[in-house]
Amino acid sequence: MKPLHRLPLLFLFVFTLSTAFANGNKKPAVNNPKVSRVGEYKGYTEAAYKGYKYHSYYIPMRDSVKLAIDVYLPKKLEAGKKVPTVLYLTRYVRSVQAKWPFNLIKDPVLTVVNEDEVKLFTSHGYACVVVDVRGTGASQGNRSMEFSPEEVQDGKDIVDWIISQAWSSGKVGTTGVSYLGTTAEMLLVNQHPAVKACIPVSNIFDLYGYIMFPGGVCQGPFIDVWGYTTRCLDNNNFKAFGPGARLAKGIHPVHKDKQSRMLKECVANHQNNFDVFKGLQDVTYRDDIQPHVQLSADAFSIHSNRDKIANSGTAIYRIGGWYDGALAKSCVEGYMNTGNTVKVLVGPWDHGPHSNVSPYAATKDLNLNVRLEMLRFFDYYLKGIENGINTEPAITYYTVAAEEWNTANAWPVKNTTNTNLYLSADNSLKTTSATSKADKVTYKIDYTATSGKTSRWNSVTTLYKNGLTNYALRNEEDKKLLCFTSSALTEPTEITGHPVVKLNLAADATDATVFAYLEDVAPDGSVTYVTEGMLRPMHRKVKDDAIYKTPYPDHTYNKTDILPVVKNEMMELEFDLLPISYLFKAGHSVRISIAGADAGHFNLPNPKPENFTVQCGPLSYVSLPVVVK
Repeated sequence: MKPLHRLPLLFLFVFTLSTAFANGNKKPAVNNPKVSRVGEYKGYTEAAYKGYKYHSYYIPMRDSVKLAIDVYLPKKLEAGKKVPTVLYLTRYVRSVQAKWPFNLIKDPVLTVVNEDEVKLFTSHGYACVVVDVRGTGASQGNRSMEFSPEEVQDGKDIVDWIISQAWSSGKVGTTGVSYLGTTAEMLLVNQHPAVKACIPVSNIFDLYGYIMFPGGVCQGPFIDVWGYTTRCLDNNNFKAFGPGARLAKGIHPVHKDKQSRMLKECVANHQNNFDVFKGLQDVTYRDDIQPHVQLSADAFSIHSNRDKIANSGTAIYRIGGWYDGALAKSCVEGYMNTGNTVKVLVGPWDHGPHSNVSPYAATKDLNLNVRLEMLRFFDYYLKGIENGINTEPAITYYTVAAEEWNTANAWPVKNTTNTNLYLSADNSLKTTSATSKADKVTYKIDYTATSGKTSRWNSVTTLYKNGLTNYALRNEEDKKLLCFTSSALTEPTEITGHPVVKLNLAADATDATVFAYLEDVAPDGSVTYVTEGMLRPMHRKVKDDAIYKTPYPDHTYNKTDILPVVKNEMMELEFDLLPISYLFKAGHSVRISIAGADAGHFNLPNPKPENFTVQCGPLSYVSLPVVVK
């Protein structure tokens, strides 16, 4: 039975869309012993403050729209003491009010911004500010689109307000998970000189390519659930978030909002917000125009604003997980495309990060104190504490199966060579393309094939989750797929980066979706998931002039560049698998498995093909980024 004082918090874990951090206790080593090790905090004494004080306000934007904000200050903050601020911009309700008598125990109750995180920062002498962005929570305004220009511009007004406060040192850092991680980075578009540090966690660098249409394949089930979730929040209706929601009175009104009159007006107005799932029906291609705003999805995406973000000069620390939807790309490709990204941390984690997804981990608990890393970064850039974080390698990443941390100062990492394994008609992968070009294999597509109910895709939003992210052994699932397996490796082989699959493939219909899974086959025959990728073949044209830097051949996904799929005609498909660092042990084999669907995660093609034909030989292979030791 839960202790009484924990009851008001139960519903938080049900509706939190961006899962909270958990503290780990293992720390990766860095070679230089003269500086702080990653995960080991140095350069700051015992916390000067314990806990926090809470205030809430309405602050006006340039167009008189008022936004609701919560301010948490260190307790016993001395008169005249000025502290830096950590800013969170949320679409998911800044805080809720528990019903009586639970509100006597805890008021307010934080939502997606974790209470322990606020306590950590305030206890180390930071203010924390949490804002309901325009058209959400207790804030005024409407939403014409997520990450709208108006929402981004509000960030400047918010920062202006923060630095005008008597307790502000004039320096601001921003952070958050998922949507909040994206708003944190979009804040930099304003190039406000007071914003000195940004830690986007599990955020979205490319809205079309990483969330809406990975590989050009619509992630409809996720967007449906996410849209339903946000509509519930906009309606101040928490019933969908489980039985614990009965303890919530609803969105927390601003303190001076008597009888919650302003809150009620705001919620009524939010019924006119943009419906994301309905809006998805207007989109197939990257350059499709949303009719209600006359802009494409790219207009609301970080990658389209990367030059402004880079020119802000704000130091960025990107944090994510290898098993976090398609969002590990935000870490590595965000690093490649913004010169002000000074640190990257990628663990064996899912969205949030919430849990350790490595199939070799003894526990699901995180294996690194992520919050402490955030504190070190803010301490250096907002307080000038020389803790050594600025002298450490730029990239820290976890190698799954080796179960160890590694560091690098470039991406792709140095000493990486691309090694090709060719698909053979006997369902093997070979180091040479000895198979004749005439050799083909036919695969009858199984539309029940799936990456599972606890996959990386399910981790990205709470109502889509089915427990902890986990990949069971894929032996049974592989029976539904077209599999090609190498001979046993004679020595350990580490891959770090983006594997690339190239297929010469035909479908017996005029549309298709193609999925590829990289897997590890142990000597006992057990099959472990490594990573995956997908492509809708009509998007097979490779970009000549990439929108942004990628370490793999990319595609435009523009309507003007589609190539029709001709029934039973061979096509050259080349696409990346999601980045990973993984060690294939000696005696293990590499497997590539091909599917025509991922049931429960991606929309089906129309019309659906019954069969794929794959031409083996030199035009069909997987290219692995092997790290040469």
